[in-house]
Amino acid sequence: MTYTSLHRLAGIFVILVVSGGLYWFVDDFALAAVTRLTWGSGLIITLRIARQYPSHTTGDSWRDKRWTGLSTGLITLAALVGVSPALPISPDLRLGLGLLVIGAGFVGYTAGTMAELERKPE
Repeated sequence: MTYTSLHRLAGIFVILVVSGGLYWFVDDFALAAVTRLTWGSGLIITLRIARQYPSHTTGDSWRDKRWTGLSTGLITLAALVGVSPALPISPDLRLGLGLLVIGAGFVGYTAGTMAELERKPE
C-alpha cells in the first residue's frame, strides 16, 4: 500500500468516525454532513500540504509557533466557551456545534496555509 493510499484510508476513517458519531449523538443529518465536509476538507488539505510541501512544516521557534498557537487557541475558545453550557441547547447539540466550529477553523487555517504556499511571486 502506498503512502498516498494510507493517507486516503486514514482520511476516510476520520471522516466516517466524526460524521457517524456526530449523527448518532445529535440525530441531525445536516449538522453531521456539514461537519463531515469541514473535517474532511481540512484533512485533505493537510495531507496535500504534507505530501507536496514537506519542508513547510511549522518550525520550533516562537516566531513560527505564535500564529499556530493563536489560531488554535481562538478556535478552541470559540468551540468551548462560545458554545457554552449557558446556551439553552442540549449537550448533544453543543458537542455537534463545537465540532463544527473546530472543523471550520481547521479548514480556515489549512486553506490559508495552502493559499500562501501556492501563491506565485509577482
